[in-house]
Amino acid sequence: MNRASRTGWRPKLIRTLAAASLGVIAALAPAAAAEAPIKVVGSTFVSPFLRSVFDRLVEARIIVPPQQDYQGTVRGLAEFCRSVSPDTASVVAMSRRMRTSEFEACQGHGVADIIEIQLGSNTLVLAARRNDADYELTLRNLYDAVAREVPKDDEFITNPHKRWKDVDDQLPDLPIRVMVPAEGLGSRGFFEDRFLEAACRGISQIRTIFSAESRVRQCIALRRDNVLTEVGTPYDQALRQAMTDAQPGSIAVVPFNMATSMNDILKVLPLDGVLPSPTTVASRTYPFNRPLYVYVKKAHVKDYRGRGPVAGLPNSSPN
Repeated sequence: MNRASRTGWRPKLIRTLAAASLGVIAALAPAAAAEAPIKVVGSTFVSPFLRSVFDRLVEARIIVPPQQDYQGTVRGLAEFCRSVSPDTASVVAMSRRMRTSEFEACQGHGVADIIEIQLGSNTLVLAARRNDADYELTLRNLYDAVAREVPKDDEFITNPHKRWKDVDDQLPDLPIRVMVPAEGLGSRGFFEDRFLEAACRGISQIRTIFSAESRVRQCIALRRDNVLTEVGTPYDQALRQAMTDAQPGSIAVVPFNMATSMNDILKVLPLDGVLPSPTTVASRTYPFNRPLYVYVKKAHVKDYRGRGPVAGLPNSSPN
């Protein structure tokens, strides 16, 4: 990612990598004892991929164990962009692409040169408790269950739905309970963009709101009663506990890989008639996917002579 041009910033794609590949940090070198280890921050949803990569590199004695602190995309990016000092993060994992405004904020703190790596993709799914009855939801069902206000006649009213059957007669007669990523997590933004805003496009009342910004605020505003639970970090542990303790009828918005890793307590639900699976995700038949990204601070990369501020981030060539 080079400096912004007058025509607008477009990050430079250095390489596209498969998930959990040892090439995520391509050519990491043995660390000098006097150097601080790599600090890795960012998305809890990308963390399983990076942990796997770093674990294998450590086992192979290629690097010393890095410091990994995954507390969400927003907090991780703030730490990454704090400065180029060796005590700041060298790597930030994000469940979305860095925005122009965020890159410019990094520049303002002297973090001007950033390497972007695309690391597989993130897929969000709906999951229910394993022993609950099977049922199918549409995007509109989900919106009508979680939105703070729902359309009625020519206006929006406070969401009156208490049970899934209130949303659609074909759904179970069970209380609505939905676990969603907390604000500040990258997948919360993904949920708002691809689930809530997508469902909102089919609502005729939304078209009467003139301001685009106001339309977005209306679409992504979530209920503030006890129907929703915002799950923070570490998301996998917090979600497992929340769904273990949940009532029948509870569902969770969760990354696909996390849902499958919890198949002892969760089962994935079809959405808009498509059941997420490795096949439907790979073919994009299940469309709720977006790329994952890793960003590396170039100021922390060694030169080709092996000189640099942190351990394990060498440049393999003098160019």
